Amino acid sequence: MIEFQNLSLVYPNGTEGLKNINVKINEGEFVVIVGLSGAGKSTFIRSINRLVTPTNGALFVEDEDVLQLNGKGLRQLRTKIGMIFQSYNLVKRSTVIKNVISGRLGYTGTLQSILNIFSKEDKLLAYENLKRVNIEEKLYNRADELSGGQQQRVSIARVLTQKPKLILADEPVASLDPPTSHQVMKYLKQINVEDNITTIVNLHFIDMAMEYADRIIGMRAGEVVFDGPVSEVTEKTFEEIYGRSIRDEDRRGGVEDE
Repeated sequence: MIEFQNLSLVYPNGTEGLKNINVKINEGEFVVIVGLSGAGKSTFIRSINRLVTPTNGALFVEDEDVLQLNGKGLRQLRTKIGMIFQSYNLVKRSTVIKNVISGRLGYTGTLQSILNIFSKEDKLLAYENLKRVNIEEKLYNRADELSGGQQQRVSIARVLTQKPKLILADEPVASLDPPTSHQVMKYLKQINVEDNITTIVNLHFIDMAMEYADRIIGMRAGEVVFDGPVSEVTEKTFEEIYGRSIRDEDRRGGVEDE
């Protein structure tokens, strides 16, 4: 599904964002990337859809080296990769349904996009995905009228409407309280299991990584320092990944909010 081959990224100022990454991620896996701030987690994820461009090596998504793509090829790649951000990335003044249906933009013509013309099937798909994250009653609310947790659920519905083969989530719960964090992670895990969509999530919180991941990849200073199934991970593993003892702030805490 995804394979990093000797992948490195050096920024113009000489900083090494990624150092010789060799990782293979299989279809349907739920992978959590952990590490301290600056470890390279975001760079790892953003390389996959080329929001950043590695400087050496190869990165294959479905047997296609994404480093060789540009223009139309890059747009096609991003159509099949859904991205969820810490800041939600919604159009605040637009309604919830308009935000969600924008997930179809990669599939519509330019004129249709400009005129906001979507098929009945697209509209139904958007509504069904709002139902999957239990926020369909906010259909016609503006995005800026919603709480942070509600906005993140709308962003998940938008990604689902894209019909992606892969979901990337870059610190999706960093701005949320503990119960809401668990709720968002529960939806991402549920979608991964039900739809078999490969999912890669950056998290700082070790308890959430342990609860939701199938596999954990630990990063420090741009390198992969651990890669294994969650069953092999202990608190000592996290201490080795972080290069220090575990602190209270490394745990999200809280319980799932039913």
